[in-house]
Amino acid sequence: MLFLLLQIAVAPDPAGRPVLGPAIEKAPDGATLTLAPGVYRETVTIARTLHVKGVEGAVLDPSEPLRAAWVPAPEVGPGVHKFDSKEKPRVLLLDGRIVAEVDPRRAAAEGPWFWKTLLASGPPLGGWKEIRALWTYVGKTAYVRVGGEENPAGRTWTVTWSAEPVVTIRDAAGATLRNVTIRGGFSGVSLSGGKDCVVSGCAIGSYDRTGISVSGGASGVRIEGNRITRGSVENWSPVGASKPNYEIWKIHKSVGYYDRAGIRLFRAGAGTLVKGNHLFETFDGISLGDHAVESLDIPLKSPEDGRGTEISDNLIERTRDSGIELGAGCVDVKVHHNVLRRTHGGLRFKLPRIGPVFIYRNLLEDGQFFNFWFSMDDSPAEGYVYHNTVVGGGPALLYSSLVGPSHGIGAPRWRFYNNLFMSKGYFADHRTGMPVNFTSEHNVVVGGGRPGTPEPGTRYVDDAGPLDEKRRPLPGSPAVDAGRDLSRAFRDGPLPDVEKLRGAAPDAGAHEAVD
Repeated sequence: MLFLLLQIAVAPDPAGRPVLGPAIEKAPDGATLTLAPGVYRETVTIARTLHVKGVEGAVLDPSEPLRAAWVPAPEVGPGVHKFDSKEKPRVLLLDGRIVAEVDPRRAAAEGPWFWKTLLASGPPLGGWKEIRALWTYVGKTAYVRVGGEENPAGRTWTVTWSAEPVVTIRDAAGATLRNVTIRGGFSGVSLSGGKDCVVSGCAIGSYDRTGISVSGGASGVRIEGNRITRGSVENWSPVGASKPNYEIWKIHKSVGYYDRAGIRLFRAGAGTLVKGNHLFETFDGISLGDHAVESLDIPLKSPEDGRGTEISDNLIERTRDSGIELGAGCVDVKVHHNVLRRTHGGLRFKLPRIGPVFIYRNLLEDGQFFNFWFSMDDSPAEGYVYHNTVVGGGPALLYSSLVGPSHGIGAPRWRFYNNLFMSKGYFADHRTGMPVNFTSEHNVVVGGGRPGTPEPGTRYVDDAGPLDEKRRPLPGSPAVDAGRDLSRAFRDGPLPDVEKLRGAAPDAGAHEAVD
């Protein structure tokens, strides 16, 4: 039987009326909808096998100009303005960039983080240098402050009223979204349920909550080659780690609406591939886990969530929280060949329970606080961290940020092999009480920070020796031939993607020496 693949051309409406949504409703299964350049002011849902493809310049943006009667709000503080609104704005944008929102329920206590004080003066250390603008919604009124300005009315403001993702792919099989720019939404793309759907080549230029999310058991999802940034007003390029800049984290985590991930896998199905994406200036980069089970006192109800996830070849830069987070069951998960640069926290283990999880050939550079770190609780999972390179930042590995007392388990099934650590030493324990019982072999460490466990073959050196611009060891580096053979390191077989030896032994670090 022959099938005619229908091509449907879609162009934006000059008056801003929805056009893509109606076209999706009418399109037969298997059709490709090609978006002409221009701005489409709508949110859409794909619930069948359809393909949406953008021509360069095709933009989905549900925001609209804010029509507000601005008046001063001296009862809050100087420079604060307000406008009445029966409906709560879901996203508020200044010059096309997301403004951080304060949750008045979490900022109700008198003091420097009281919502009125924040809007009047900014955070206590940085003022308006780092945050630059804030808003909140109380009693049918939106209160806004742009730091250093008396009247926001002269600026360009847009608003999104809907909390719906810009694109929802729900319970579809084989649907695709390619080469579309998405901006101004509460969330960018949501994949819920269904199987074998693809989001590729898209540019998500601003979002409030999540860039791309996978949930509801969606399986076989491919998220590939996308460019994702939160597009917010805050200062995303600090020089070094400063306490005033850290207040960006506090605005969201202490008095705001918590994490804002670039890519979030939350109760996802099996076989998700997250590959070749560029995430920058997001809150979290890529997150796999479930916030409801971040304590060993809480039973893991769905250990198969996220089974077989692969996170590879992504570039993650300048996050305000973790670069990559791993939690829940973490069964047969691979994280490899990623580059994390200037992330607040590098690769975070938020209580993986089962495993095996394989973390290899990653490069972590200039982390602002953490590199590899265990948090929330002890981790009984089976984990392998091998052939990674860490350059700069705090200790290469640490225990930190537990939600309660340690259960005395530690991380006994975690193994660290053949890594090159060029940071502030190897291991640190922030007084968590977790036993230091992971396995450590044949790592090369610049500096101290010994974990206090047996470390067969590990070398502590003053200098990593010559490296090329990609951090590959050159002849004369102590990392050359410093590793152990991993061909029988995983249940008496090879660990995934162990490269063929070029010398007498594998090199420590993410790369073999240059021939």
